Amino acid sequence: MNRAEISRSTKEASERWIEEFPKVAAMERDPRGLPIPTNVSYDSKNGKPIFAITNPIKEIELFCSQKCAVTGTLLDTEDVWFVTTPDLAFVPFGLLMDAPMCGEAKDFTLRVCPYFGIRNYDRLSDKQAKAMAPKLSDVSSEKSAQTPSEFVAIKVRGFRGEPTAEGMRYLPSRHYLSVEFWEGRNCLRVIDEQGVRAELAQGRKKASTICQPTQWPSWTKMSLDGSLNGHWPWAQPRMKEFLLHEARKFA
Repeated sequence: MNRAEISRSTKEASERWIEEFPKVAAMERDPRGLPIPTNVSYDSKNGKPIFAITNPIKEIELFCSQKCAVTGTLLDTEDVWFVTTPDLAFVPFGLLMDAPMCGEAKDFTLRVCPYFGIRNYDRLSDKQAKAMAPKLSDVSSEKSAQTPSEFVAIKVRGFRGEPTAEGMRYLPSRHYLSVEFWEGRNCLRVIDEQGVRAELAQGRKKASTICQPTQWPSWTKMSLDGSLNGHWPWAQPRMKEFLLHEARKFA
């Protein structure tokens, strides 16, 4: 698909699904009618939203206020999701790159966003991203320019966030409540409990071939042993101020 075809496909998918998700339907929209995620960056020259580049400062303000990164609405602790790839979700030292969202935003995003739904979709190049938002585009450098073939949506029991030079990174409790496997805008299967444990066991096995468990980062244990269950950034005193301070070091 060329850019015009991708834009048309995205608009058609949005029009098809948007009324199914009231929180998304209430969002501000761009001239094409596409909902604008709350955490995106804006072009400093023309003020237009840059859908491919998120703003880490906005992300911190949102999740530390218990709000969805996409809709900006209040998050229910029983409905906090991350969208990522299987290697990051199940390998113990995988850190997630996309901010937490509500179930409605997750369902809409995976059905509409071209990055998640169109095979061989090309992201912005580093050069393009830096030209549009120099201070906010480093996050693009670690992401493959071409979309992966499969994504997973994970419902978490808790998480913590950390600013880095490449953007926000998220460490979830890997006691996932549910995991959905998506490909080409379709949810192929859903697992919970026993299935999640089996996937995580495979992830630990894979991680051991990369490096010995004794060499895994110290925070890996926290992600696996349940220490992060019930750990929500918005419930941690002065967490917002601390993370904003850390994030501005990389601005």
